[in-house]
Amino acid sequence: MNDFLFALNTVLPLLLLMSLGFFCRRIGLLTEALVKGVNQLVFKVFLPVNLCVSVMNTPNDTAISTQAFLLAAIGLAADFGVLFLLIPRIEKDRKKIGVMIQGMARGNYAFFGIPLVAMLFPGQDTSLASLMVIVTIPAYNILSVVALCVYGEGELKIGKVLLNIVKNPLIIGTVFGYLFWTLRFQPPGFIRTAMGDLSKVATPLALFTLGGAIQFASAKGHLKQISIAVPWKLIVSPLVFMAAAVAMGLRDVALACTYIAFGAPTAVSSYPMAQQMGGDGELAAEIVAISSAFCILTTFLFVFAMKSMGLI
Repeated sequence: MNDFLFALNTVLPLLLLMSLGFFCRRIGLLTEALVKGVNQLVFKVFLPVNLCVSVMNTPNDTAISTQAFLLAAIGLAADFGVLFLLIPRIEKDRKKIGVMIQGMARGNYAFFGIPLVAMLFPGQDTSLASLMVIVTIPAYNILSVVALCVYGEGELKIGKVLLNIVKNPLIIGTVFGYLFWTLRFQPPGFIRTAMGDLSKVATPLALFTLGGAIQFASAKGHLKQISIAVPWKLIVSPLVFMAAAVAMGLRDVALACTYIAFGAPTAVSSYPMAQQMGGDGELAAEIVAISSAFCILTTFLFVFAMKSMGLI
């Protein structure tokens, strides 16, 4: 019963914040332009500061889980690789193939995952979740661009991809936090106070805007693709790599980060990327919406299972 309540208390705040964002969008308090604007603020200001503060305040004797980093990097590459072989055998429309590969392997790690780890381990050192963006963000972006270029109308420009990764605010925030942590540098008190206040806004605002971004278009024409993509993203992929993580001895924060790297809902940014690179934008939007909605249930089940087995 205690494990059930733990999982419920972890997931319900996520559900309430996302539901509030979704409700505000439905009644017109949030417009599409406002959601995009707030998402930009979260992505470019609040989350980078949150990542910087989290890493910067990591105790210097904290042991960084090399195994978790390696599993995330190798696992994401393997996930994309399997999908590159599998999806073209299932789907013949090239504009849908790249979108499905991206939607099944690219997670909303920063907006969904980092807040989830904070809720799972309140008051504990969860800086590993922030440091993991160094692995997950480049892997998601590079492999997604390759998928959309191979099976879309886009042109693969490695230089542009690498530049976008270097300019990614989440990576910049993490790198600065890591430098401050390594050098044991602390900004002046008034700056730390301001950064701390901005950092506190990141988690609820990220989840609120994620809910506001969910839109259920007519999915009837894509039932086949969605019925393959969403279960893979939320169930199959995390089950496989969680099993590997447990076998490697990962526990607690490291195990939770592994779950999020593979089991978080499809990244919201996959929709505009699919549009810009000649993929099926409507299918991309539907995968984002449906995976974001059902992730609450799958997250509850995974958290409950991990807690029941004493893994977190």
